[in-house]
Amino acid sequence: MGEKLHESDRLVIAGEPVPEELAPLDFHAGGSIPGLLRAFLPLNPDGRSEVRALVRSLPQRERTDPTSITHAYDAEGPGPLVMRLLRNRNMNQVAVAKSVFMVTTGRRCWAASTYAKIGHGTKELTPDLLGDFSALLDVPATDLATLTGITPDPAPADVGGLVWDLRRLTRDQIEHVIKAAEALA
Repeated sequence: MGEKLHESDRLVIAGEPVPEELAPLDFHAGGSIPGLLRAFLPLNPDGRSEVRALVRSLPQRERTDPTSITHAYDAEGPGPLVMRLLRNRNMNQVAVAKSVFMVTTGRRCWAASTYAKIGHGTKELTPDLLGDFSALLDVPATDLATLTGITPDPAPADVGGLVWDLRRLTRDQIEHVIKAAEALA
């Protein structure tokens, strides 16, 4: 695998538990990710850089929940693996559905339950969908292809680094970033 894989992703891929110190910080914060993407994606490059700098500047707070975020997808296969990687970014199927809608500018509008089916291995992971997911993952396309056996279509946006950085923030911190991004519009 490539050098860019995060240590917690390596654990997820290996089927190992992610220790608390590597797990997302605030279980409830993932629900705010689509709102930030809604404000972030229309920004010009300078505005996006400003938002990214703000996210990186925020201090990491204490964990709000003493338990790490569990992975709800135990099935084998490429779909469950990718959904576990998204879960490692603090994204449940509702956050995934809304975020994919945002990065595809409404091209893919699926119910959260459809993403749950992908996570349980009952709905096929296709190259176009893997491309949409890759926008959120911050994992090189070649690594995704190696991991899943599926060559992803090109990502519709590149927000994976932002999504990764958000996993260490609390919900109120992400809400603060959303307001700052909206003020830049």
